[in-house]
Amino acid sequence: MKKESYCYYCNKDVIFKVKFKTNNYVVNSKQIKVKEKIYFCPFCNHELINDTLDDSLYLIYNEYLRLEGLSFKKIKKIRKYYNLSQELFGKALGISKRTIIRYENADILPNKKNIMIYQKIDNNKDEFVSYLKENKKNMDDETYYKIYNLINPNLDIKTINAFLYVLSNNYLSITQIMKNFFAIDFECYKKTNKPLTCLKYAHGDYGPIIDNKNMIITFLIKQNYIEMLNNEDDIIIFKSNNNADMSLFSKEEIEIMDEVIKKLKNKSSSSLTKWSHYFTGWKNTKNGDPIDYSYAKEFELNKNWN
Repeated sequence: MKKESYCYYCNKDVIFKVKFKTNNYVVNSKQIKVKEKIYFCPFCNHELINDTLDDSLYLIYNEYLRLEGLSFKKIKKIRKYYNLSQELFGKALGISKRTIIRYENADILPNKKNIMIYQKIDNNKDEFVSYLKENKKNMDDETYYKIYNLINPNLDIKTINAFLYVLSNNYLSITQIMKNFFAIDFECYKKTNKPLTCLKYAHGDYGPIIDNKNMIITFLIKQNYIEMLNNEDDIIIFKSNNNADMSLFSKEEIEIMDEVIKKLKNKSSSSLTKWSHYFTGWKNTKNGDPIDYSYAKEFELNKNWN
């Protein structure tokens, strides 16, 4: 279909022609070059007035964002990466839902502060969680936990608080942490048919270990949930930096954690390793294999201590 526009020089509607022209603009002190469509009259060659302002602004703003390592499409992609709605994404970052919508619809250019936020959180969950924690004061606990669980499917807020509780009165080595949580989850599964945390376990040389343990411990340290120290024997140990939210746990779950903590307290890493090697789930698997919770029925907290 041929397009027409009115030429004021020829005083008539004409079927316009299109050419491209590179124009220079200044946005926030940055020089922006944009290749734009120009519509002109085929008879007098004058530029025509055409409703292209929105298209031009999109090109200008998008080119500015490109120079900042972003784009309107990427802005939306970043939110999708965190598996959040526009409302929850905005609450986490301290930006209104309406503003998030306008950014994603390319209606407005993000301000410098928000551009910096998008740059920092791009594929960086640690930075995103930092903003979430900073804005926690502006939302209720339910919303905060919902956001946290959506962006951390491998480490939910209940699991984090289990770490805070276990390490609140115990300075534990990495081996002791592995065995405490292994015992808590398998004892809980045995009694309630579900683990207390969202952790998964695998066969390690020194007994059952938390799958992806290094990633999880590093995350907890980076987010200042736990702290790494050296004890008097120069062994690396960990302690909690925050109080646990005990409202996340049932009475039975708290009793299970207390029972395990009491039973394993002051046990050396070597004795914990030896004890865990009696576990059928460890004996029936090879190094690196997952240890399924179906083995929980054979877990014995109070046996095989020598």
